[in-house]
Amino acid sequence: MKAELGGSFLDRLALALDDAWGMKVSGNFAADGCVVFNAGVFAAPHEEADYQEGVYSFYYCERASRGAPLFQTTNRRVFGHCVLQYYGNPLRSRYGFPKLTLGDTASIRSGWAMIHTDSSLRHDYLGIRSDDGNFYPCKTGNFRLLAGLSHVVEYSPLDVLECYLREDAAQLLSQWLSKPAG
Repeated sequence: MKAELGGSFLDRLALALDDAWGMKVSGNFAADGCVVFNAGVFAAPHEEADYQEGVYSFYYCERASRGAPLFQTTNRRVFGHCVLQYYGNPLRSRYGFPKLTLGDTASIRSGWAMIHTDSSLRHDYLGIRSDDGNFYPCKTGNFRLLAGLSHVVEYSPLDVLECYLREDAAQLLSQWLSKPAG
């Protein structure tokens, strides 16, 4: 079944994943409440995303079992950016392009803040707040994901995806190109 992801960004990402690895993206948030990212190998590790009660969640699955969500958000645009950060550098590597340091070593954007949960037991976050007070919800334990998100969330996920798929990363992402050693 072809994925009906409801938007040109996720449709374009599905094409890129298929081209890179033959990964199939199937499901439909509206009808199934779930989208599966799978290499087509039975019982192989894969990723799943679901949309339940207004929340998008993204999971890594192994042996047909879901782990805890890697991230959750009520904002579809934030969801697209987070999925892209998950697959972006592996796609670049597959095409022989230099890795982007966005999401690995980038610090949160100047003037922005990561919003922590109330839990003192874990280093979990509720999202990020921009320097002008806009809140972008993203429940995660991954501070690098949020740091990277702060630099791209104001752009369209499709525009950022197209930059990931260019060797030069285009003007938007070129500042995060890995520099060759030497």
